[in-house]
Amino acid sequence: MRILYISNASNFQGIGGMEYHLLDITNWLKAKGVAVGLAVREGTFFQRTILRDRPNVYPLSWTGTGKVRSFFQVGRAIRDFSPDIISINRERDIIRIFFIVKIMGLFSRKKPKIAAVFHNAGGRRFYVLGKLDGILFPTRYMQQEYIPHNRSAEKKSTVIHHGIPLPVVDPAGKLDLARERKFFKGRGFPLIGMIGEMRKNQTELIDVAGLLKNKLAHFTMAFIGRGTEDEIAVMKEKIHRLGLSDNFIFTGRVDRKDIPDVLFDLDLSVTTNRSEPFGIVHIESLASYTPVVAYNSGGPVEILEKGGGVLVEGGAEEMAETLYKLISDHEARRSLGMAGRAVVEKYFSIDSMGEQHYQFYAGLLSQRD
Repeated sequence: MRILYISNASNFQGIGGMEYHLLDITNWLKAKGVAVGLAVREGTFFQRTILRDRPNVYPLSWTGTGKVRSFFQVGRAIRDFSPDIISINRERDIIRIFFIVKIMGLFSRKKPKIAAVFHNAGGRRFYVLGKLDGILFPTRYMQQEYIPHNRSAEKKSTVIHHGIPLPVVDPAGKLDLARERKFFKGRGFPLIGMIGEMRKNQTELIDVAGLLKNKLAHFTMAFIGRGTEDEIAVMKEKIHRLGLSDNFIFTGRVDRKDIPDVLFDLDLSVTTNRSEPFGIVHIESLASYTPVVAYNSGGPVEILEKGGGVLVEGGAEEMAETLYKLISDHEARRSLGMAGRAVVEKYFSIDSMGEQHYQFYAGLLSQRD
């Protein structure tokens, strides 16, 4: 089996959940014996740093005159790698790649299967979606957003949750309130963190912190992830206005190798994003015995309904009350932490995800043209 993954990710400063997913799934499939190629946007952090020494990587141009050049670059990648399956990993590229593959097919005897893997919420109509051979969604939430607009694709769609390599964590050390923090050195209990780029409704968590301050004199709230200068300036101004400057930390972009230390330090992992497609960081948190608190909306619902966290109904007041209760109840946090690790081991391991992806692609190859 030969799979060419195509990803038009445009992050030049770092990588996000989609790129982490691509690394994890392609590494797993390669270990399974699958030949994997990656066609990615040239000049991105992902291409120039993460994939720098990896074989079968094809840089693509996507802007300006590169829009024309990319047609030939994709065609060359297909010709050189000769995939059995082409997996499109950016929704905005589906139509373009579909027609490139079909045009290439006019001059080639080999007709690769075409699949699309969705990573972003926001259902819309894709006129060619029903003509693809398969569609992958990481959550039912996303599937239910897109399928009403693309009924012809319903029978071709499959939900496969993301999975991660399980980290080695000592639960006794992690759940010790007096533990020495590894990343946030010198910070004590409680330490609450939200991980993700600064466009995921972090501003609402500032309101939550303001309400929490009325009940809890001392706590640290950490924003972990990259943001623009303007985004951070607006949030810092609000934090200062509410008298919370001593309670907040902005880390900026954190290398993935440091995420285990970050999650070891956190007492609670929280998100105020109501439209998260999935959130790999949530299963990473659970795998590190860190309970997750999220609104009862979006992809996190399908994670936390299995255990390991709390789904909040309402808004900032209800979120603040939930955080306060969990901070005050050490046994409840400990119980959630243990349950969360078990949930990831059972449902969200890299092996579970990898095997499901392998069977999905094998099923595409077994289909008759």
